Amino acid sequence: MRDDITFIKGQGASGRQAAGEDFISGLVLYGTKPTGFPSGSILQCYSPIDAENAGIVNTYPDATRATGVYSVATLPPVGSSITIWVSNATGTILFYLANYTTTSSDTTATTVANNIVALINSQTYLTGYSATTMVDAITVLAPANLGLSANTNMLKGINPSVSGGAPAQTAFSGGTGSKLAVWHYHIAEFFRGNPSGQLFVGIFTVPSTYTFSEITTMQSFANGKLRQVGVFKDATYSNADLIAIDLEIKTNNDAYHAPLSALYAGDLTGTVDITTVPDLSTLSANKATSIIGQDGGALGAQLYGAYGKSVTQLGIALGLLSLSAVSEDFGNIIDKFNLSNGTENDVPAFANGQLLSALSSNALDAIDAKRHVFGQKYVGSAGTYFNDNHTSISISSDYAYINDNRVIDKACRGIYSTVLPTLKGRLFKNADGTLATSTINYISGLALKPLYQMQRDGDLSVVSKSDVYIDPTQNVTMTSKLVINVVLNEDGIARNISIPISFK
Repeated sequence: MRDDITFIKGQGASGRQAAGEDFISGLVLYGTKPTGFPSGSILQCYSPIDAENAGIVNTYPDATRATGVYSVATLPPVGSSITIWVSNATGTILFYLANYTTTSSDTTATTVANNIVALINSQTYLTGYSATTMVDAITVLAPANLGLSANTNMLKGINPSVSGGAPAQTAFSGGTGSKLAVWHYHIAEFFRGNPSGQLFVGIFTVPSTYTFSEITTMQSFANGKLRQVGVFKDATYSNADLIAIDLEIKTNNDAYHAPLSALYAGDLTGTVDITTVPDLSTLSANKATSIIGQDGGALGAQLYGAYGKSVTQLGIALGLLSLSAVSEDFGNIIDKFNLSNGTENDVPAFANGQLLSALSSNALDAIDAKRHVFGQKYVGSAGTYFNDNHTSISISSDYAYINDNRVIDKACRGIYSTVLPTLKGRLFKNADGTLATSTINYISGLALKPLYQMQRDGDLSVVSKSDVYIDPTQNVTMTSKLVINVVLNEDGIARNISIPISFK
């Protein structure tokens, strides 16, 4: 075959991919890999189906069902009505599980218990509760999806012949939540935010000290293609984590021409008052963003109660970030960046369970000024949108927002790629020792090429030749170093709009 350029049209395993590579993302998780996960620590996903096939499922297989016990104790007379139900801590009835009337065939308390269990199990498809029996003791199992939250409920029963009409009761106990369901939630939310995204999911052993070297492990696995990564730490939130994440990225990724930005979510259940979260404007961690928002009325809220730890909006944040152009603020109040599908995140909350509606505007402004990210409502809009795309650094920094970092990172990647062939190349000079115009024009043209492409993509405003400057008088013979000065004409973001208005 004659020399040619060949295009190989690839197809994703489960979903379509977006153009370019700005959407390629990673998700760092800590815990035990499920059965079915690859022998390595990282799985490449094109849809939630890929994660499900690897064992990250939302069927709660790793949850422990809370149990409550009710004892029939003694054989009641024929025709006695025994009622069993579940109530919450305040006494509100949640589910009636059985209303059994004894017959002449009930000759022992064990027989009655067995018949009640059969009745409870016949309604499992409606209630989610099931039961087993041992002699006359009935053990009721709460639904697995309730996890830890079921431990606050009570199992109650009335046996007129024993209690004289007063209900016997016992607390449910032993319920634990499903980590796999929480992981699945974030993966599903990522793809809800960006159905054309590509997500590398890494599951790592919980370290004794969090250095977040796993970010570099994932970046290496992805051959440097990750543009953003989410870090889900279901242990206590700490601003020291943001500092460590930033250091890891700058030292082991940015410095090796594989820059990326990170979204961080930690457990805030121990923070009673969300307004006491740390002030991140005092940090210099511009590569890390703190996600402290959470769903307050749908699946995210249910998982929060069942798991007993912060769930957060990390998944949808990572998805919307991957969907956005590098120059966009994913807090833009447009349909593209709506966190809510009408159910999930329709009630915005913080990751300690506090609803935004319970806080004053001043309190929300104060949290925003501390440079955390959370979903919120806007008057006149039915959706939920992020308050901004802050990074963990002073608002006066050139890198105070994720879009600032993503724009310059994209420019760095592009310039590196086009200028790399000149590394250790010859630099021609004029008779006076200055760099030749042809050399300057050639190298400047290489550096400008990706900037012009970013302009066409809408990620930079107008690019001019003067945006790249090479000083012809620099002594490259002595220093063996060529300095190429680049300035970027970044797009502006209308974070505040002022409209003077009056009568004529």
